[in-house]
Amino acid sequence: MNWFKPKKEKKLFSKKIAVYLSTEYKKILVAPFFVDESWLYYEQEEVEVLNFDVPDELIGESIKRNLQKFAEKNQDLTKRNLTDWPAFKASKLKTVKEFEKKYSRISISGLNEANISLSMDAETKSEHEINLRTTLSAYADNKLLGIRLKKIYQAQIDKKIE
Repeated sequence: MNWFKPKKEKKLFSKKIAVYLSTEYKKILVAPFFVDESWLYYEQEEVEVLNFDVPDELIGESIKRNLQKFAEKNQDLTKRNLTDWPAFKASKLKTVKEFEKKYSRISISGLNEANISLSMDAETKSEHEINLRTTLSAYADNKLLGIRLKKIYQAQIDKKIE
């Protein structure tokens, strides 16, 4: 046995999903991610589409379900165009510009490799480049996850951070 040879441990990654919300289109899009060997995160093709007025508990279930879909996968992304963006395609809108204008994005990820705590991060597009973050347990009640997502979304669209 060689005591000096380091063990080869499999690298663990923080799980990640993106949630896109639009009050105008009354939709919530939940996009799980893959990560490749160079640590590049990218959206999976299968995006879950929910009605905006779905109960908070079902939003929480969707968040947990899609975090579980997170996986490692190498894929050649060099030929991918912006119109290949899975969330954009799931929105069924005609242009990426319209999608980016009509949908707000909230990133949800594990705070470390254990994924015991989650962060929800939202851009506000404020002039001072202030973003919003809330953290909670990955084991939080599904209803609480849904409520927290909607609260950070509301703060994001209110843009009262100047």
